[in-house]
Amino acid sequence: MSIDRVNISNQGVDRSEAAQPAEVTPSSGKERQVSAGSDSVAISSKANELNRLATAIEHSRSERFEQIRAELEAGTYRVSGEDLARKLIEYNKK
Repeated sequence: MSIDRVNISNQGVDRSEAAQPAEVTPSSGKERQVSAGSDSVAISSKANELNRLATAIEHSRSERFEQIRAELEAGTYRVSGEDLARKLIEYNKK
């Protein structure tokens, strides 16, 4: 497989966008200068909280994974027959 070099030029870019004056944009009760054509992203507090929770879950899962891996390597990991049977029954009901 080979990837050829691609020549990208700015011929299709409208240079008049860069020359437009800045405009005042209201944002959560505060005014700020934003140049025309610029993009911005605002993350809500709800999104920040969801991100924090997702990170906590991921961290918890990785800790549990490391614990099980260490037990497997040491030969001390045990699964009860009852738990195994329950999971097999649940899986086969699907």
